[in-house]
Amino acid sequence: MVGTLITIHGLIRWVLVVIAIALIVRFAMGWLGRGSFTSLDRQLGSAFAIAMTIQFALGLVNLIGLASIGAFRPAVHFEHAFYGLVATAASHLAVASKNRPDVIRFRNGLLLTGGVLVLVLLSVTRLRGSFFFGMM
Repeated sequence: MVGTLITIHGLIRWVLVVIAIALIVRFAMGWLGRGSFTSLDRQLGSAFAIAMTIQFALGLVNLIGLASIGAFRPAVHFEHAFYGLVATAASHLAVASKNRPDVIRFRNGLLLTGGVLVLVLLSVTRLRGSFFFGMM
């Protein structure tokens, strides 16, 4: 059961990467092109934040499962959870500023989403030794 949840957790990571890349492209185009922050931008940002929240919650369930079978490594798993918490919070901040000018919303969203991707990359690499499946 724990192995299945860890696999699902790993697969959702790729969904997050795809959404984040789409979001980075939208935010960069909006910021550089001085576009308007549309409902698609809000929806994509919200989808990213929701997926990050689901990923974080699933990660916590995984930690409990690992602890129950004696496979919990506190130093590595707490670090991974901390990075996940910070990345999840930042993903929500990326679309939270409703009363700012569009150019600022795009810039902040771009920087925060990029920061989330860096945290996810660092977190997974520190935990697994590589960002990709099957490589240690």
